[in-house]
Amino acid sequence: MPENDSAAHAAPLWDVDACASYLNKSRRWIWLMIARTPEQPGSIPHVRIGRSPRFIPDDIVDWVRGGCPPAAVFRQWQAAEEKRCRRN
Repeated sequence: MPENDSAAHAAPLWDVDACASYLNKSRRWIWLMIARTPEQPGSIPHVRIGRSPRFIPDDIVDWVRGGCPPAAVFRQWQAAEEKRCRRN
């Protein structure tokens, strides 16, 4: 495996239990927020692997630091940041 393979060194994805624990919320609350559309307040940024929701730990930390905006707004912020980084 190449030493510069960043995927090999990435933090593992969180499942619903791990995300709920980090946010100090119930599993039910997490599932309710996942059920919202990305534009709705309270929606949580996540990815799906098959039918299972997973959470990127750094995204959840940044999402909380950003004031927990709707997932769609958070993704727009991420895209803008990536664009700024590519320009520099």
